[in-house]
Amino acid sequence: MSLADVTGHGIGPALVAAICHAYARSSFSMDHDLMGAFEHINQALGADLQTGRFVTFVAAVCRPDSSELQILSAGHGPLFIYSRAEDRFIDVSPQAVPFGILPFFRSDPPAQLRLGPGDLVILPTDGFFEWENDQGEQFGVERMEEAIRASRQLAPPEIIAQLYNAVTKFSNGTKQQDDLTAVIIKRL
Repeated sequence: MSLADVTGHGIGPALVAAICHAYARSSFSMDHDLMGAFEHINQALGADLQTGRFVTFVAAVCRPDSSELQILSAGHGPLFIYSRAEDRFIDVSPQAVPFGILPFFRSDPPAQLRLGPGDLVILPTDGFFEWENDQGEQFGVERMEEAIRASRQLAPPEIIAQLYNAVTKFSNGTKQQDDLTAVIIKRL
């Protein structure tokens, strides 16, 4: 699973996101490990990005037969890792700068997590927690965590729907300024 968020709005950033998706598919199908795939994507994107543009990117690798999960973030965050057994969020910070900032990819190792039953990994774009209400207040990380916690027993598509409902209700009718995209992994 992976998620990219490109700086800017409109058709240009949308095209860069599509290109990033293609590079990611290609990189992960070449039997690269996470670090190798990220190096390949960063190098390929570097030739396509205009000065001042960059791409945050996160990928999580898991298998249906294992509780182990690897996660690597190039400037994408915050990430929401919820431990059901401990009823808390686990902090996983980005391990590298976004793609397109440096001509080479340098990163800390991927985070290694063990997911227990009911644990969640939520990889959202910043459109969720940066959406402002009519008072100029952002939805924020705390409200995002509250919305995740309130819907933790639901299936991933329903969790996404609840997150969307929570942020649109909070916005009190303000215009959406950024995309709302989320990838959810839930261990059953």
